[in-house]
Amino acid sequence: MSENIPIYIIHLENSARDIAPLLWHLNYLLERTPHKGFSIQVFNAIHGHKDFLAKGITYTHTHAVFNDFSPHLPDFKEGLSLMRLALKSRVNFQSFGQLGCFASHYLLWQECVKLQKPIIALEDDVLPTFEFFEKCALGLEGLYANKAQMVRLFAPYFKRHCLTKSKGYHFDQLFSPMGGMGTQGYILSPLGAQKLIDRCPEQWILPVDTYIDAYYTHEVSCLTFKNPALFVDELVSQIPHASTDYFKGKLKFFSHLMRACNYVLKCRLFVQHLLFSFLARKA
Repeated sequence: MSENIPIYIIHLENSARDIAPLLWHLNYLLERTPHKGFSIQVFNAIHGHKDFLAKGITYTHTHAVFNDFSPHLPDFKEGLSLMRLALKSRVNFQSFGQLGCFASHYLLWQECVKLQKPIIALEDDVLPTFEFFEKCALGLEGLYANKAQMVRLFAPYFKRHCLTKSKGYHFDQLFSPMGGMGTQGYILSPLGAQKLIDRCPEQWILPVDTYIDAYYTHEVSCLTFKNPALFVDELVSQIPHASTDYFKGKLKFFSHLMRACNYVLKCRLFVQHLLFSFLARKA
């Protein structure tokens, strides 16, 4: 592989997390692999709170209702509109941290389209396996052969809760009706990046990992390695999630109503996926 494929490590500046061990490990593996067509770069992540106060990208894409820092109770008409939305797409209240994470990945998708070549995105809390670059080369082959537009480099820790379809010796295709399998590491093609951008909701009403897994929305085909190229922490992400614990009265009822609408969506997508899989086997 002669093409120089960038590996972007998403890292928040001034973060307490030390990425020196990750950089050392990646360079160590790169020196010992025959696959040399990679470059390792640190990509400055977006700080959701600071960016919002500066009226940056997170401010632009924040929903008036679906955030946990300035929520207001929608009127009846707006409530019905949001219920219809929740029956078509996953919705959730977003925190500053989740908005910043979405913005960081969104900017990387734009970079991928700008470069017009695949990129590899890694979050800074991963540990590459000793076969990491061999796996990346296999993933790139899958992209170049049009088998997928995204390859997930890790195995979701709740894989047993996903519907799995084998796609050859190296890959699986996973389906989770509600998504959220993680964004710790993936290879993305320019076509996949363009689809993620074009079909991304103008206002970010769901976490970025949930959106990435929602292929029924953006139609980006995704494969997952049977044996992962990354180890990830199975504990809950350190990104602060939205907290609706302080919601009271009608606002609390509204949040439960949105959750119920999303559960209906989950059931519909599950049945739809099984039906399409059954028809595909019959064809």
